[in-house]
Amino acid sequence: MSAAVAVRIEQSAIHDLAEQLKEIQRSLERVDGTLIQEIGNEVEYDKALALLDELTDSADDSQTSQRLLDMLCASIKRYEDSAPQFAEFNEKVEAITGVELLRFLMKQNGLTGADLPEIGDKTVVSRTLNGKRTLSSSNIQALARRFHLNPGAFYPIA
Repeated sequence: MSAAVAVRIEQSAIHDLAEQLKEIQRSLERVDGTLIQEIGNEVEYDKALALLDELTDSADDSQTSQRLLDMLCASIKRYEDSAPQFAEFNEKVEAITGVELLRFLMKQNGLTGADLPEIGDKTVVSRTLNGKRTLSSSNIQALARRFHLNPGAFYPIA
């Protein structure tokens, strides 16, 4: 069997599994049960990611599918937050400051200091980026709206 055929068979199996899971979840919801359990290892994590891809690619926007997606995402997040292979990454993410995030967003979007009226003129932006001024709460709220982020992303971790 060729690798392409094996991949198609696996994708088909994942699609079938997703459909079966939706039906099982519907049945479980009738008795206040749940389907998604905790992810305990990398193999389960990889399967959960494949299932997430399948569920998000499907056109089913039913409440049952959304609930299944929410539970699956929560389980994946819990695993990513606690699995040893993500520890270094999680530490680095937690150490990102609001100004570092702003620099990244500016680079990603090709922005200069003059392009950020949410903070002020380009002099104020420059002072903020150089650490001579901090982002105010109103700056953070405006930046969060502009970049469609949770404002908490800009606040330092306590």
